[in-house]
Amino acid sequence: MKCKTVNSKLIFYLEKELLKDEMVLVENHLSTCNRCSEHLALLKNAMGVIDKEKMQAVNPYFLSKTLNRWKEEQEESSSPVFTRVVMPALLGLVFLMAIGSGIFMGANFAKDSENLQQSNVIDPYFNEIDSETIELFFLNDGYHE
Repeated sequence: MKCKTVNSKLIFYLEKELLKDEMVLVENHLSTCNRCSEHLALLKNAMGVIDKEKMQAVNPYFLSKTLNRWKEEQEESSSPVFTRVVMPALLGLVFLMAIGSGIFMGANFAKDSENLQQSNVIDPYFNEIDSETIELFFLNDGYHE
């Protein structure tokens, strides 16, 4: 038998799920091939670890601990109406007031012609898009010549 064929049947060999003829062929190959014998030893070791993990005992208090923790969380979640309803409503109201005051101040600022004239005087210092394109700005590394 070839090593590749034997390696594909090693798990079945360990579980004794092969036919008698195949079991004999695999045993004969394992007695002559050190490489396949080493592979069988590694596989036995891995299967032993798996079997050991399967046999771990379940903690008998696991269910009671889990139920107690769930009950505690349920008791904590039954918080007062203030934290569940009133607090989010107040927070929403504060956000609406902030947005409304921003719109109000923006509308009053735009109506004030003096502020608008000051904006036109200051704006060219901050907005140089008309004097220089962004491509030239990056090509010159941000420096003017």
